[in-house]
Amino acid sequence: MPSAVYIVRSPLHTLSHALFSLDDSAVVLSLEDPILPGKVLCAMNATHLREGERLSYKQVLALVIDSKKVMTL
Repeated sequence: MPSAVYIVRSPLHTLSHALFSLDDSAVVLSLEDPILPGKVLCAMNATHLREGERLSYKQVLALVIDSKKVMTL
């Protein structure tokens, strides 16, 4: 279970990395493209996700429900 899930709709390079507090189980997901499923931009070692991995909306929803904190940027 991730401690925090950060969901971004803007390109990651336009956001300050100071907005994320990446601990051992944080995940950053991109939902930029409304047609394609979510994309993992950054995942810490304690998660089962890999950077660049595509997730279905069902998987994104499960991550959001199971996490302790959700931040949308």
